[in-house]
Amino acid sequence: MKLKFIIFGILVIIYNSTKAQENLSVKVDQRMEALSIFYTLATVDTMDIKPTPSIYYKDFKTHFEPYKNHKSLNWYRNLESWDGYDIASLGLFLSENYPFEIKIKPEVNYIRSSDKDTFLFHFNEFYKDCKVKEFIEKHKKLYKSVCKTAKDSVKDSGILKEIQEFYRKPTASKFIIYVDLLNNMGNNAIPSNNIKFNGNRMFRLAYLNDVSKNLIDESPVFFTPYLNVVTHEISHLFVQDFLKDNKKDLSEIKNIFLTTSKGEKLNESEWENELDELIVRVCTAKILEQKFGKEKGLEEIENQSRRYKLAKPLYAFFENYSLNRNKYKSITDFYSKIMEYLKNYEE
Repeated sequence: MKLKFIIFGILVIIYNSTKAQENLSVKVDQRMEALSIFYTLATVDTMDIKPTPSIYYKDFKTHFEPYKNHKSLNWYRNLESWDGYDIASLGLFLSENYPFEIKIKPEVNYIRSSDKDTFLFHFNEFYKDCKVKEFIEKHKKLYKSVCKTAKDSVKDSGILKEIQEFYRKPTASKFIIYVDLLNNMGNNAIPSNNIKFNGNRMFRLAYLNDVSKNLIDESPVFFTPYLNVVTHEISHLFVQDFLKDNKKDLSEIKNIFLTTSKGEKLNESEWENELDELIVRVCTAKILEQKFGKEKGLEEIENQSRRYKLAKPLYAFFENYSLNRNKYKSITDFYSKIMEYLKNYEE
């Protein structure tokens, strides 16, 4: 009987780990890459933060050197303002092939520098004249390798198993990482309610430069996503039903989510997002604690408490969940206790 119990436990762990891996996908989208190439070429000389040195960046500079003063790039440079580093995210909403046009309306206005049609006209001219497709096709093998390395690094870290063990609930949704090898400024979520992306939590990850590695143009691309970012984004998939299932009751106490740690008052319309982010950030800290120890969890929640004033007290309250897993088989079983805590919360 004892042996059967051990075997069953091992099978559950393997099953949960496999299911967690199915929730993660890593990709390079060619349309996003083309937009990133355009934006990088147009702005890189004026930016203090350059792309991370690598053999890919070296190839990029070599291929596009003859085109650095292309008329479309100069048009963009001469605009009164430029778009943010999240501009490449627009790629997901474009047609599959050149000439590109917006096929799905994005939730975010990624092009704020000019009229969208004007921007796409110049982008298409650049794409054609500067042989962008040829450059991307040449590096497909590299993209595939980078994506595999990134996914393997997450898988080998064991964090996916820890996430599944923490929540202990199924989800048909998927977390998709879109790698941006030329962006060294920041990451961004890509929201969409379009049916094409139904069930997907999409996120664009930058290839950030770790100066301690002393990377040069001959350095191979070794993309390893930060585990706290991966944990955070996947966590949205598991707790998105908390708000949905308790929206009426939560709306009655929404004011407690609308003041930051610094006393800043947020717009009333922001309460749902603030609550969702609060729950996810607390769960992320607890998962990091579960995997790496108390110190790591405290470090994470300390960072989050700089904005979210309920982060620390809710993190402490979640100890009830961590210590009573026989009682709370999954995070869903703990939802009523979270609601009770929030309703009775006093500063």
